[in-house]
Amino acid sequence: MKKKNKKSELNSDKLVALHHIKSPATEAFRTIRTNLQFMSPDEDLKIIMITGAEKSVGKSTMASNLAITFAMTGNTTYLLDTDLRRPMLHQLFGLPNFQGLSSYLSGEKENLEELTAKCDQSGLYILPAGPIPPNPAEMLGSKRMSKVLENLQEKADIIIIDAPPILPVTDAVLLSQKVDGVIITAECNETRKDVFQKAQQRLEQVEANILGTILNKYPVNKSSYYTYENYYYYGEE
Repeated sequence: MKKKNKKSELNSDKLVALHHIKSPATEAFRTIRTNLQFMSPDEDLKIIMITGAEKSVGKSTMASNLAITFAMTGNTTYLLDTDLRRPMLHQLFGLPNFQGLSSYLSGEKENLEELTAKCDQSGLYILPAGPIPPNPAEMLGSKRMSKVLENLQEKADIIIIDAPPILPVTDAVLLSQKVDGVIITAECNETRKDVFQKAQQRLEQVEANILGTILNKYPVNKSSYYTYENYYYYGEE
């Protein structure tokens, strides 16, 4: 029997919606998916951005698991890594990152399909970040980034974006103007209230559509699980 390496075990723990489909954490992601589907009956929330006030609050695992739950319902789902400074999705899904979104935004590549990988287990389409460029903010705010989203909207039912954190750089604020809604991830007992509020204010200043917050690493007991009151996850970004 082939032994799992530590990396595959770690990714299995983080991608709970893929590897632990009956777990309370997976059920929490399904509930978030359902809430999003009913949140805006008059307008489709087709492009949803997941971010956090600071780094290492679990935004990449949140984005990945939420995307997986959408894909497993038969929705054509694209997951984009737009964190061009500290990309994580290729590590979570075990993908190469020698080319990706930055390759298209720089003009090096013109075919998005060639840069997109499909996760056969979930039916999810993943666009990794690609090589780290010298000008991430300019790339993400560019017309080519808008073109990426326009092209993918023609193919996708839902697009989930793993975005950079809000406070360290301007990238996420720029991206918030190109999406239908933003979810902010916070870590229980770690994300300071003033830091979270400052990040929220930055998005409000540009009139971003803030859909809500996912609280990560929330201690869960049976009663909270059965009443669906608390969403949690135990991994890091």
